Amino acid sequence: MQNILVPTDFSNDAYNALYFASKLFKNRACNFYLLNAYNESTPLISRNIDNGNGEHKGLLEQLKDESHEELKHTYHKINLDNKCPKHKYKMISRKMDLIEAISKAIDNHKIDLVVMGNKGRTSALGIYLGSATTKTMASIKKCPILAVPESSEFQVPYEIAFATDYKRYYDAKVLDPIKGMAKHCGAAVRIVHINEEEHLSKIQESNLKTLRAYLDPIENSVHWMPNFTSKTTAIQVFLDELGIGMLTMVNYEHGFLERLLHEPVIKKLTFNIEIPFLVIPGTE
Repeated sequence: MQNILVPTDFSNDAYNALYFASKLFKNRACNFYLLNAYNESTPLISRNIDNGNGEHKGLLEQLKDESHEELKHTYHKINLDNKCPKHKYKMISRKMDLIEAISKAIDNHKIDLVVMGNKGRTSALGIYLGSATTKTMASIKKCPILAVPESSEFQVPYEIAFATDYKRYYDAKVLDPIKGMAKHCGAAVRIVHINEEEHLSKIQESNLKTLRAYLDPIENSVHWMPNFTSKTTAIQVFLDELGIGMLTMVNYEHGFLERLLHEPVIKKLTFNIEIPFLVIPGTE
């Protein structure tokens, strides 16, 4: 049984992430935990509600009621759109910070994967992911996070790209989510490396060898991309050329993904990935 956490603010992009996950794992027994976190700064969906005594409910009381009602609505909607007897849904409503709520839910329910929506095509990766998703990726190191763009229609990813610089040793904990996703989807893994150097070091070569050995017998191949002004540009070209259906990276501290998110030129360039983005926490 796989435990999947889907944070939601009841937006279209949050629901699309839930729908994508329910389709992706339609043949697998799953517990879906629908999480809504709210606080005093959360905008109300409806107008103030009269409590029956001619008085309006307080803000937090109304937010609590809205949270429960919208979670029920989301549950009924996903069962209408993609009812699956192998899927069970549980609702979590919490008055707390989103990151804290996600972290607690991961611990309490032994979550295997967090699935989040984002705002789709924009001119910068950080905005593409949405501020909540970016903050979650930076803060949550307990399990993989799958970001699903609002604009993407569901398709099984038969080509999965793994972007890496080969500078870290790959262990089973890091690679299992990639291997597991590839097996589940019947996908090939396309390893992409940006030419930041003319030749790989002995350590990089050893790490690459370990990576390919671990991925076996899954179909995989190694690809080298020119070192453009921006790594985001190099990755985008690669995704377009090979028709990649899912991008994966490992989120090490001071690693490749962190450098990518903090590129000085990222706001001037376009990184219009419109495919799911799987981020795996690295082990230090």
